[in-house]
Amino acid sequence: MICELCRESMATVHLTEIVNNTKKEIHLCESCAQQKGVAIQSQVKSLSIPEFFGQLMEDKDKDKGSSGDPGVELHCPLCEMTYRQFRTGGKLGCPNDYHVFREELTQLLEKIHGSVQHRGKVPARVGMELRRQREIEQLRLDLQAAVDGEEFEKAAELRDRIYDLEREEQCS
Repeated sequence: MICELCRESMATVHLTEIVNNTKKEIHLCESCAQQKGVAIQSQVKSLSIPEFFGQLMEDKDKDKGSSGDPGVELHCPLCEMTYRQFRTGGKLGCPNDYHVFREELTQLLEKIHGSVQHRGKVPARVGMELRRQREIEQLRLDLQAAVDGEEFEKAAELRDRIYDLEREEQCS
């Protein structure tokens, strides 16, 4: 494929941009990409996991301290790990850290993935249970909307469906 700008060199950089559900692809050679200011993989410094997390959280830390108060260092009471140590090392110290650093980890996941809700494939052995849990969550939201909208017959049907799914969950 030929570069779309110079129409001479072979295109080695392929960019895809999606705006308002419209997909636009641009194919550039390396020199045209550099002129446009596009970072090419070979030019990007490879970051370690700790550096990656550190850079993602730098903006947040500039606005406020890691725990919201610059004088207080957030830490786990069980393993004594601080949030700063997690940022430096890229690994948590114990399962309790997920609860202690919940707010910070949630913001980090949203920044990395755009969401904290898992959207990928699920192992078959847990797939049915997970689908049931998600269905129950959605039914509860629908139930609340029905109650708010004073659709009591629909609300009763939703309540009964939630009850049935929860009973199935307990039996399995």
